[in-house]
Amino acid sequence: MKTIMTIRKSINKARSKFYNKVTSYTFMKYSALFVLIGYILLLIVGVIVAALLDPDGYTIWDNWISDLGSLNHTPTPFLYDIACIIAGSMTLPLTFYMENLLAPLPYYDKNLLNKQHYSRLRFRLSSFGFLFSIIGNFGYIGVGIFSADRNYQSLSILGEGPHNIMSYLAFGGFTFGAFFMGWLIVLYKTKIPKILGIYGILGPLITAILNLIYSTPLLEWFLLFSILLWIIPLSLFVLYKPGLIPR
Repeated sequence: MKTIMTIRKSINKARSKFYNKVTSYTFMKYSALFVLIGYILLLIVGVIVAALLDPDGYTIWDNWISDLGSLNHTPTPFLYDIACIIAGSMTLPLTFYMENLLAPLPYYDKNLLNKQHYSRLRFRLSSFGFLFSIIGNFGYIGVGIFSADRNYQSLSILGEGPHNIMSYLAFGGFTFGAFFMGWLIVLYKTKIPKILGIYGILGPLITAILNLIYSTPLLEWFLLFSILLWIIPLSLFVLYKPGLIPR
């Protein structure tokens, strides 16, 4: 029994150490920078290759984003697959870090001699933002794993292949993650510009609704751009704005 307790204690300690490591500012910073450079570069190169070598000609107004992961449109579908996996996995530290930044657990401030705490609404907005962002993270990883060429119908659910399901999870997750996190930024003091919070509430959601109504390749690209216009400025503010950088 004592041995089991010792093992359990060691596992919990290792898990806590790992969590603190991957959610630290330093780890989050390098992960975010890797995404900002690696993902965008792979996406741009993938589009250029497809535009030059697709027999039918690849354009963002005629082709779906997922066509970048199909041999029918590009000789290098792996570029987009890798980009999706990188973006989904390497933004996980940012997701965890944002939860801790925007609504940290209550703590005792020795300088103020009182317990710091936040409202229930703030925690709920943070929790919903975190949950949907995590869904978006894993959904985007899934898009890279189950590309357009690996949209196995044997794994279909309600008539939708795994690629389509993962796309819904990725776009839906990031859209609602921005929505709830945007409300938190607007309603509370976070040192993040409220104009960015307003955009997080409206930008991706409006584009997603238009995409659901009209469903065109160009609108799908606009949805991706609207999400990037949320994530990139948010990342840069968290990484470089004085007051948000831990000392």
